[in-house]
Amino acid sequence: MTIQMIIERNDVSKLSESLQYFTTLVTFVWKLIYFDIYKKTLLEIEDVLSASIFYGYSNQQLKLLKDKVASGQVAGTTFRVLSVAAVAFWGLPPFLDSQKSKSLPIPGWFPYNVTQYYYPTFAFQILGIANTAYTDCSIDILSWVLISIASGQLEILKETLKNINYEEGDLKTVEEKLKKGVRHHLEIVNLVSKIEKMFSKGIFLQFFASVIVICFTGFLMMILPVVSMQFALTFTYFVCMMCQVAMYCWYGHDVMTTSSTIGDSLYMSNWYESDLRIRKTIFIFLEKTKKPVTLTAGGFVTLSLTTLTTILRSSYSYFAVLQRMYNDE
Repeated sequence: MTIQMIIERNDVSKLSESLQYFTTLVTFVWKLIYFDIYKKTLLEIEDVLSASIFYGYSNQQLKLLKDKVASGQVAGTTFRVLSVAAVAFWGLPPFLDSQKSKSLPIPGWFPYNVTQYYYPTFAFQILGIANTAYTDCSIDILSWVLISIASGQLEILKETLKNINYEEGDLKTVEEKLKKGVRHHLEIVNLVSKIEKMFSKGIFLQFFASVIVICFTGFLMMILPVVSMQFALTFTYFVCMMCQVAMYCWYGHDVMTTSSTIGDSLYMSNWYESDLRIRKTIFIFLEKTKKPVTLTAGGFVTLSLTTLTTILRSSYSYFAVLQRMYNDE
């Protein structure tokens, strides 16, 4: 594929097509390598989630967690369906589009006569694309569900802090309930830090690649005939990439906004009826919760809707440059 890009470097449309595939494959390999490097962290995440502090809550509180996880599963299912559709469209053009007859799903240079070995090469590429799409989806969906679990635990913590009755029971009982909430918060922060350690570097390159791929797919959609298999493939691929980057930003933003309102939930309780010693603990805890829990990509970029806007803005800027270059040819 690299040789193909060098050969077609003066053809903007063909170079764009090759670059979007190349960028996606490089990103997948990067994510897979780091997933393997940090695979022990996944066991650490499992150990954190096995802690007793995450259990023993009411059905109403558990429903908050289940709703968050369910949203992650819906997003994952949607993304996988889009990926399956993209893989299907990748394999259909050679059979349904006369202009793409005997063409391969991924353009490239081969050291043999492709026409003579077309079907084995075609099958090899399609199987490779399907395997790549399935594995990449699995890594993304796993990260989304884990982030949604962290967000659900934050919702449970907020509900717990809001329902503490500082007039009921003796001082020791009330103090123990508050300390349990503080420990719960610390464990959630620990969980989020391990999720970030596990996926952060892969997400960082994913964001960088998304800028490029969204730009090139948008450009190809502009020059391709709307009623064509190639346009359907490009559009489906475009939606997949948008979904992929948007879900990371959405769930990262959800954790950040949920954690930033922990102090508000505590204020909704009757804390003003508490003992002076407990108030001191509340004050220290409130200072801690002023800093929201955030997830970053590579330790640089915060996962938020603001970041999503920045990615789309950057993609459009590069798209405008490509459009001008194409019109000048």
